[in-house]
Amino acid sequence: MKLFKKLAVSVNSRIDAVADRFENREALSSAYIREYERIVAKAKVRLAQVDNEVVRLKRSSRDLDNKIKLWTERARRIHGSDEEKALACVARMVKCEESRKQVLQNLEDARKLKNRMTRDVDHILKKLEAHKRRHQNLTGRQACAEAVHAMQDADTGLETDIDDLFTRWETDVVASELHAELPASDDDLLDQEFDATEQEQALRMTLEEIVAIDKPDKEK
Repeated sequence: MKLFKKLAVSVNSRIDAVADRFENREALSSAYIREYERIVAKAKVRLAQVDNEVVRLKRSSRDLDNKIKLWTERARRIHGSDEEKALACVARMVKCEESRKQVLQNLEDARKLKNRMTRDVDHILKKLEAHKRRHQNLTGRQACAEAVHAMQDADTGLETDIDDLFTRWETDVVASELHAELPASDDDLLDQEFDATEQEQALRMTLEEIVAIDKPDKEK
């Protein structure tokens, strides 16, 4: 984790700079997460470089193996006819073996570094994801809490005001309905016509009854 300890030095300085300007926890958390992401990105780049070095050292080791075999075969083939040249081939072989030994040591170191950095990157990625989830959770909870608090503050006088508003509105609507002169529809006119006819018929029947009562009296 030494890599991240070195890289994380800038986190505290940047966060402190933000904190000096204002106390906004959501903004501070966002700044911290962004810096975390920057550190992780830089670590991934370095890990990729180490991985490339591992690949290069493996290839170099194979090349040296092939050269060792080549110079060994050459020395074996010509040692009977040209000892001096055979010794030169052996010298080349020994040099390749020494180089291969160093390459293998470097490869071992690079593999250890790669494994360590891989664990570190995985660890810090998990922490980053945990920070993001916690940031999102707290941001949502804070927003809800602020909304509820705002509604509670508004409810102290808002409920009475809105009730008064609806009462005045309903009063005006009822008054308008009572004083409205709506034109009669065709159905209303037809109904009124039948009512007038039926009323006239009822009056005629009543008149006839009266006349019928009066007639016997006159005959007497």
